[in-house]
Amino acid sequence: MSTSEPKEVAQAEKKVAAVLDKLENDTQSDVSRIALEDVVDTNAQTGRPEILKAVDIQVKSRPTRQWSRSP
Repeated sequence: MSTSEPKEVAQAEKKVAAVLDKLENDTQSDVSRIALEDVVDTNAQTGRPEILKAVDIQVKSRPTRQWSRSP
């Protein structure tokens, strides 16, 4: 975090990090990519198209660890 960054940005980063950490723990995977994208959707009230933000998260499975036992 830079010193000129607003505290709201720092708080948002902490919230996103917590969500990603929970996702990794719940799915036993690692987040490999996260991107913010513009998507076009239809406004339910007006019926007109509008541009919204969407988050694309990709995860990579963690290898399962099998410990061998020595006799």
